[in-house]
Amino acid sequence: MASRGSNDPGTELDAAQAAAAVLELREAPRVAADFPVEIHSPGFDAPLPARARDISTGGLCFATASRIALDSLRSVALTLPEGRTRFNIEGKWQTTQGLDDAVLTGAVFVGLLPAEVASLWDVVDKTSREIGGFLYEALREEGATLDDAMAIAQTTRMRVVPRGRFIYQRHEAQAPGDDSIFIVRQGSVELTLPIRAGHEVRLGKVGPGAILGGLGSVTGMLPLESAQTHEETSLLEVSKSAFSYLRVAKPLLAHWLGQVITSGYLRRMDGVISRLAEES
Repeated sequence: MASRGSNDPGTELDAAQAAAAVLELREAPRVAADFPVEIHSPGFDAPLPARARDISTGGLCFATASRIALDSLRSVALTLPEGRTRFNIEGKWQTTQGLDDAVLTGAVFVGLLPAEVASLWDVVDKTSREIGGFLYEALREEGATLDDAMAIAQTTRMRVVPRGRFIYQRHEAQAPGDDSIFIVRQGSVELTLPIRAGHEVRLGKVGPGAILGGLGSVTGMLPLESAQTHEETSLLEVSKSAFSYLRVAKPLLAHWLGQVITSGYLRRMDGVISRLAEES
């Protein structure tokens, strides 16, 4: 695939793209993560167990079973190669909306010493290379370079979806995330095309490396198919705002990714049309 390089000076950015770029502005790369952390607060009798969902040298997102008062957060303990380390944090946002049963909380690191920044960078770098390598293997047949895969990796968040949960449904946009781009990390997903009440066409089951969803982010359309987890499934999510950030920061990469998503939909829909024609 041709080199994508930096922004084309002639590219016109509309107001919506510019606003999304501000919302998704990162002081440092953010990458999907899934490892245990401990949350510390004066209001807790003991550290609260949680799972990281993304991390950067500026902060992290973590998942817990219930809500936490943001102003009560004080520190997070991470297990790093050199041992267990606590970092001071400030809670910034929290949401219960989404695919999984967990509450997601975003926090920023505060008062970091240079050695702590270096330790965090080692974690981010290692995780980026792991996720980037996985994405490269998944996307290279579509023409992705390793640089492309690393750039996409640094816009991702991990989502862990229970068995039997719809990731999105045809012609429905019910919650934030329905228009996200998803890459299956672990597990499997059933794709179906509802034709009428009580009747659907099975498009097949997909596993690690498959790209799903994203039609809302790329074209503004509602999903053309339904996607339901066949088992507990880990997904790499590129949210609509993260994709808008890519459109601003790396427009040629975003254009290519949009083409991959739409061509995947078209192949699946073409298969349905051929199958229905044979049955008629």
